[in-house]
Amino acid sequence: MATGIRLVFVHGINQQGKDPAALKSTWVEDLEKGIGRPGALADVEISMPFYGNILADLSGARTTGAIAQGTDDALNLDLSTFLSDGLGEMAEAEGISRASIRDEQQSAASEDLTVVEEGFPMSRRINAIVSLLERVSPLHGDLALRLLDQAHAYLKRPQVGPAVDEVVRPVLDAGPIVLVTHSLGTVVAFKLLRAMADAGHAPDTPLLITLGSPLPLSTVQRALGPPFTTPPGIGRWINVRDPNDIISLNRGLERPLFSSAIENIGGFENPGVDAHAIPGYLRCNEMASAVRQELGI
Repeated sequence: MATGIRLVFVHGINQQGKDPAALKSTWVEDLEKGIGRPGALADVEISMPFYGNILADLSGARTTGAIAQGTDDALNLDLSTFLSDGLGEMAEAEGISRASIRDEQQSAASEDLTVVEEGFPMSRRINAIVSLLERVSPLHGDLALRLLDQAHAYLKRPQVGPAVDEVVRPVLDAGPIVLVTHSLGTVVAFKLLRAMADAGHAPDTPLLITLGSPLPLSTVQRALGPPFTTPPGIGRWINVRDPNDIISLNRGLERPLFSSAIENIGGFENPGVDAHAIPGYLRCNEMASAVRQELGI
């Protein structure tokens, strides 16, 4: 029988235009597959705050290649730097050398090639890294660019972060909760849990799950700022990454920045074609077992 603890999902990037109810239903179905019992979550109260459209609308998501209107040169320069630094970290994690990036830049310049779609800050370095990442995997370059773009919008654009937080914060406030987060959603959840604890309202979170998290990216860490200690109110924190998930850099959330108490599951292999995709992550048996145990189902 369920314990009365609520289950909360926090989604990641590129969810704009989706039906929130259908998205939640898909997450439930995939998590139940991880638990190994269809209908296991039938008696659990489940919430999924949907911020996909807000994030896309306010950040000017590059679905059409059009840059957001009303942005100034300083913001675009900051975005370009954020993209360049983040992509550079991902390239290093993929074994792409600085010399290879430099050679690719020179080659693209001589051939006048454009790799990054119109709308992103045009930088030969960004172009070069995206091109090289696409050669490692057809999914990597585009995924990395879009994650970093929406992460920058959430963390650095003053009108975006508060609007997203306004959607997610109320759902976290009424604990206790088991909190399952993915991709950019891990950043949103961590930032909010930290801020709410600082304000004296730490959500009662017996279990926090982070899946495919970009928190290991120093680019993201600099934008978030310290501290990276586990926020009060969290009883247990499990972080799952696929070694081939470019977003998590095949790095755990470990010391010296993060707490040694975080349980890092690094040997998980996402069964889907896309190592960052949420369906496979939700089917991670070890993580799903922890959710089942905490919910008492």
